[in-house]
Amino acid sequence: MTDAVANTLPFQYELIFSTRRRSIQLAIVQGQLKVRAPTGTSSQYIKRLLEEKQAWVLKHLQSGRSQPVLSWLERSSILVNGKRLAFNWTLATGGTVLLSKQALQLTIPSRIAVIQRERYIQRELQRFFTLQAQNVLATVVEQQSIRMGVFPSSIRIGNWKRRWGYCDSQGVLGFNWRLMQAPDWVLEYVVIHELAHLQYLNHSAHFWQLVSQFYSDVAAAQSWLKQHQHELM
Repeated sequence: MTDAVANTLPFQYELIFSTRRRSIQLAIVQGQLKVRAPTGTSSQYIKRLLEEKQAWVLKHLQSGRSQPVLSWLERSSILVNGKRLAFNWTLATGGTVLLSKQALQLTIPSRIAVIQRERYIQRELQRFFTLQAQNVLATVVEQQSIRMGVFPSSIRIGNWKRRWGYCDSQGVLGFNWRLMQAPDWVLEYVVIHELAHLQYLNHSAHFWQLVSQFYSDVAAAQSWLKQHQHELM
């Protein structure tokens, strides 16, 4: 059950009751505070909790406002290979994704229901960038493997919200398709980072020494990923 609640606090919030919950959760979702609570929780108790957590809520609401993420239906730009290009979509009889030096244009089949168009754009962009990633990352991994003298057993392209890549104990490397939106020098860092895990499956001092041996500006690449993670993921 969901209720929109007005209150005397300096922010609005959405209160969501659930019979499955055993505790109260505060979450900032797309710039809005959502309070999830067990069914039957007193409104006064929730209000007191929010008063106690007011500083935390305001801090994170402000952080969310400074980095707004629009729906794909509203966006006018997109990152491709580290460059911000114009982005637009139109309705047509069939679906296409066209990339030029200035823009990425996507057509949505007119048969797609309005409520499904956002998801359609997400799915088609993932498909488009995944195909690119399969070719680009295979090449970069091969080049850096030869440099570093370490070779993965296989490469996978995946869709994750919280990681750019991984290396498992079987020597499999995985990379996020969203790396196609990052500059080449950032993608190269992620590849070297994961290849280094083939020798050190941890983040020890030896691991970072190996990464730094083959990549000169780790801090800059990490900074770019951190700065753009909110938009891309």
